[in-house]
Amino acid sequence: MKSFIRVTEKELANILFNTTIIEGMPMFASVLQGTEPKLTTKNRVTKEPRTFDKVVKLSKVGILLNTDYTKAVTNQLKKEDKSEGDYIKGKNTMVLEFGDKNQFIGLYGDRFVIQYRPNDNIKPKSKFIMDGKITSKSKLVDFLPKETVKAENQGTDREIFWRKLYLSNVRKLTLNGVTYKLIH
Repeated sequence: MKSFIRVTEKELANILFNTTIIEGMPMFASVLQGTEPKLTTKNRVTKEPRTFDKVVKLSKVGILLNTDYTKAVTNQLKKEDKSEGDYIKGKNTMVLEFGDKNQFIGLYGDRFVIQYRPNDNIKPKSKFIMDGKITSKSKLVDFLPKETVKAENQGTDREIFWRKLYLSNVRKLTLNGVTYKLIH
């Protein structure tokens, strides 16, 4: 039987900051996150104005914590028989202040942020909630941000994804067999 613990954002941050992990040893986890995509004011195709106010994207994602982005990219280059020189390091636009026990939770200003690599072996599941009602993505697609293009600086055929998530956007986090449900 799974264990569920209801926690505040600050309590979960404290738990995560105190989770000791060996450097370079990834840890499997899952997260249910709710984010509000930046919507266009008009439909990109029909140019009709948006008639709804709020959209929340709920996603359940299998994640790897405590991984090293650069190492993941260079390892992928090796698997593809490519040179490490094909990787052109970009600029980290969201530098986190980490604690001393792990490298997956940090502070960005005064906000708690989890950085993770999505687990390639687990397909994320998402649903959209428009003004409080579950809605098909197809009804929203022309108001949602355009899909981003593949990172060209990695030099890899298979892209290595990397995400940073404000802890305030976490609904549930499962780690070490314990599910933490956030109280919002």
